[in-house]
Amino acid sequence: MICRQSIINKRMNNKMNNIILEAKNIYKDFPGVQALTDVSIDLRQGEVHAIVGENGAGKSTLMNIIFGLIKADKGEVFRNKIKVDINSPIIAQELGIGIVPQELNLVPLFSVKENIFLGMAPSKMNRLVVDWKTMTKKTKDILAQIGEDIDPQKILYKLTTAQKQLVQIARALAFGAEILIFDEPTASLTLKEAKELFDKIERFKSQGGSVFYISHNLEEILKISDRVTVLRDGKKIKTLNTKELNKQEMIKYMVGSKIEEATKQLSYNYKDKAVVLKVENLSRKNEFHNISFELYNEEILGIAGLVGAGRTELVRCIFGDARPDSGFIYINSNNIYLKSPGDAIRNKIAYLPEERRSMGIFPQLSVKENMSMPILNKLIQLFFINRKKEEEYIQEYINKLNIKTPNLNQLIKNLSGGNQQKAILGRWLLTKCKILLLDEPTRGIDVKAKAEIHNLLKILTKQGVSIIYISSELQEVIDISDRILVLHEGKFKGEIKSSCADQRKILEIALS
Repeated sequence: MICRQSIINKRMNNKMNNIILEAKNIYKDFPGVQALTDVSIDLRQGEVHAIVGENGAGKSTLMNIIFGLIKADKGEVFRNKIKVDINSPIIAQELGIGIVPQELNLVPLFSVKENIFLGMAPSKMNRLVVDWKTMTKKTKDILAQIGEDIDPQKILYKLTTAQKQLVQIARALAFGAEILIFDEPTASLTLKEAKELFDKIERFKSQGGSVFYISHNLEEILKISDRVTVLRDGKKIKTLNTKELNKQEMIKYMVGSKIEEATKQLSYNYKDKAVVLKVENLSRKNEFHNISFELYNEEILGIAGLVGAGRTELVRCIFGDARPDSGFIYINSNNIYLKSPGDAIRNKIAYLPEERRSMGIFPQLSVKENMSMPILNKLIQLFFINRKKEEEYIQEYINKLNIKTPNLNQLIKNLSGGNQQKAILGRWLLTKCKILLLDEPTRGIDVKAKAEIHNLLKILTKQGVSIIYISSELQEVIDISDRILVLHEGKFKGEIKSSCADQRKILEIALS
């Protein structure tokens, strides 16, 4: 067993060089993919060290090795200059390393305090009885460390996403974490919640803590980090002080070439364009009320609004995944009652959900199986699936979408987030859909994959596809859309052409 005390004592000799963790010459190979090649990185006391790169660059793999979730094929890790073998998360926690993953690993039906002390509950009577009073006090103390006042008795599923994240941080601190790893922590947070998280991180730094921070939001990286390490294709490209960087330089190091942005259509011509989808007075209790709009052929219609505006709930009703209480949906002037997603698919409607991992992919199935699922009826011949034809269809869209996968039989869960998203998009394009509903399609993916998706959407509209586009990033909605609907607290607040829009105007409409 590694003696944590010997590592803590080493701090006294660490005044001249405050590197508290160092990973040297790390290699990791997965079947068909060289995830990391000779990567070295270090972390100093009291700093936020950001790791950036495209999807599949190796960021999460490197952090998972440091936290003991994955074993490196080759390389060394040092904690306060002492070589350590982090072969499990338990060892990482003993070394003062905690993680706040993108997908939080908490128990929804347990209380806040039970989640924080899961597996290490304080006890009494020779460990026969849980000491609930002590657990409550310790929970309050730990939450106070990060300036938070959540009720220890509250059941986890009743908390907001931001509060759940703070519980995950508190859990790491309960194990004595001096190093925190954050993986896309703001992907599901509002701007206000993200700012509050940054304040907690600054508080943790001021107490001597150190942070590894992964994010695709480059403005966020420039705001919060002290140093930035860029990875590309599993290799370290450069480590720089954040003060020496700007967004364009980071993109250059990440991608290695200029990104082709989607050409902005400044003035969408509605003349002679048919209405392909009409929503009339659609309502659903406690979600949205009396929403009406039209979607034109070959149009990208953005839907903007703050969290809680009812955007996701609205498109779920259009896809038949939820039923409205009142109102009508017309497709090509025909009043359609969508009882299920199957009805929507038969009417050439496709939907990419906001929660890719829980609602978009089948993680235990291959890329091929995930993509071909909605067209299996077209592939059946004499009660058997025509595998040759299936592979031809799938390979066509893997090429079109530039999906990086070693082969068609690779489990989709092993792909990067951006490639998973493109695979889901490919799934629906295989159905030859005419109306595409996209809910946060670029969340958690890198700048290059985002630009590729935007360019593809522009191409699709020229091929007769009409798109409804939801994103929490207002500038992204402005950049990609022809027209923008603004919702707030489940109500329609206004409409604006994207050529006339900016973020301030959208917020003014939302809050008017």
